[in-house]
Amino acid sequence: MNRPLLAGFNPTADIKAGLVDVNTIDTTIKIDLVNSDPDKNYFRENYYYGLNKGYLRKEVAVKLSNAQKLLKSINPELSLQILDAARPRSVSKQMYEKMKGTKFEKYVADPSTGSMHNYGIAVDITIVDTSGKEIDMGFSPFRKGNIEIYWEYIQMKLGRKLTNQQKANRQLLSDTMKKSGFLPLSFEWWHFDGMPKEEARKRYKIIE
Repeated sequence: MNRPLLAGFNPTADIKAGLVDVNTIDTTIKIDLVNSDPDKNYFRENYYYGLNKGYLRKEVAVKLSNAQKLLKSINPELSLQILDAARPRSVSKQMYEKMKGTKFEKYVADPSTGSMHNYGIAVDITIVDTSGKEIDMGFSPFRKGNIEIYWEYIQMKLGRKLTNQQKANRQLLSDTMKKSGFLPLSFEWWHFDGMPKEEARKRYKIIE
């Protein structure tokens, strides 16, 4: 059966609406959409049917390019890597249903109001080295099996502290993104919004 490249995305319509492939703005930003690979996301689903292009509103993609340039000026051997970007609300609804009632419910916004991913202004992001390996950020729900995710989560809740290196790596990412105009999410070191939520909701429509 032929599936669409990404449910909820119509490349022609969405590009006209202001979404762009981030790599058309900056070819050096790495892409690893975890929701395209069941082995890399908590849900064990291929929500994006193998897509590996990160779409954002153009002005947010430009900010991300500025963040990449800033990071490269600090350490040319490091690069930003997108884990998730614009996400159709139809996908968020599926995620929310799977998360509801679990310890991780707060990590997926209620799709009735729409997450910032649904507006194309949010990005989940990390930092990788020249070999493509992620620098150590401590706990994250990406690229792990469910047992490993739960174990790390339990250890975190029991008070396991971040190492100094993990703290420094998170700070590097946070400083780089904030200096480039992004807003962090307090309980997700990997999530950043390209503008305030109120502004996004006034200016853009949800990607369904």
